[in-house]
Amino acid sequence: MHTIKRFGFTAYVLFFLLCAGLHPAQAGPTINFGDNAFLGIDFASQLYLQTRDTGSGSDNDDRTSDIYFKRNRLMFRGMAGDKYGFYFALNHRSARKINDLFVSDKGDDELDVIDAFFIGDFTDAFRLRAGLTKDMLTRENNEGCFDPLSMDRSLFIYTPLPRLSRDYGVVAWGNFLDAKLQYRLAVMRGFHDGNDPDSSFRYTARLHVSLLEPEYSIIYLGTYLGKKKVLTFGAGYQIEPDAVYANVAAKTLPKDYKAWTVDGFFEYPTSAGTFTISGAYLKTDFDDAYLGGDPDSRSIDIYGERNGWYAKAGYLFPMKVGPGELQVYGRYEDWKYAQLLNIFDQDLKWYGGGINYFIKGQDLRVTLEYSHTDFDQEDDNSKDFNTLTAMLQFRF
Repeated sequence: MHTIKRFGFTAYVLFFLLCAGLHPAQAGPTINFGDNAFLGIDFASQLYLQTRDTGSGSDNDDRTSDIYFKRNRLMFRGMAGDKYGFYFALNHRSARKINDLFVSDKGDDELDVIDAFFIGDFTDAFRLRAGLTKDMLTRENNEGCFDPLSMDRSLFIYTPLPRLSRDYGVVAWGNFLDAKLQYRLAVMRGFHDGNDPDSSFRYTARLHVSLLEPEYSIIYLGTYLGKKKVLTFGAGYQIEPDAVYANVAAKTLPKDYKAWTVDGFFEYPTSAGTFTISGAYLKTDFDDAYLGGDPDSRSIDIYGERNGWYAKAGYLFPMKVGPGELQVYGRYEDWKYAQLLNIFDQDLKWYGGGINYFIKGQDLRVTLEYSHTDFDQEDDNSKDFNTLTAMLQFRF
């Protein structure tokens, strides 16, 4: 209880100082070279203050509290004219004790090249990305890391990939019918660590239809903060033949990977405030690899064979509160795992809610969120827990 009080007081002081004293940041610098050529540099950061009612030491009844950077990202974007360009991003994540499903005694700082791709903008109907880029299957994964409705995207929606939901490959995408219709086609490297039976590519197709104002970018937003009227429905399919072994030790029983998803997003500003509703269903399938004698861990972990859904909703108040805008939100998720943390047929439910305070849109934002994670079958490694998180987000 004392930890919760200290955490709440710290979050309150941080919130007060931000509201009282900070001034919003401007966009990052852009260097123009003429003939539509430019180089832009951006920085974005998310600092988390977090506490959970499970321990990281020998006594698991203790609480764990931590302060860490979830994301520190330095981004370079440039175009050498109207058609050709690049994007490159370095991401730093500091050591953390509190993870998605467990707490640990310590963690390690991580510094990764998270994005590195060439851009080809030939027409609105045909654009290319080539290099290290996001997996294209789900809407949630393709929402901007610094533009979600809740504190972050779903913890359970990601596809099983080795590099933070990114992969090496080529993405073709474009818009038709005044950007009411958008397609994405991707050929990615997929699993590539020596434990995949066949070094075959991973293929992805995604399509969305916008019935109100179009979502024309390859990056979705979790909320447009009342600036657009949006109703979008999307679907995606993904396959990688011979992706994993059901028996890794013997390297036998090769299994295919496939996944599909459907999703919807609605946001509508009114004089009474802005209403946001979003949801998705995802099914990933490794052809029952979890029943093998020594299944590949990628088929049974948090992103392994499962099906489930999430729904989230938000309300942005019509009037300003001090220097910024206030938004409340809630999220509910329900997932059924073939095997998770050594338990077969595990059901997991996650629900939470929070408050966003936008001092300068997403460029300067404070969020406070409470969440509960519930395991249908509990053991020493799968115990229900509660998490309280405060986040300061800054973009320049």
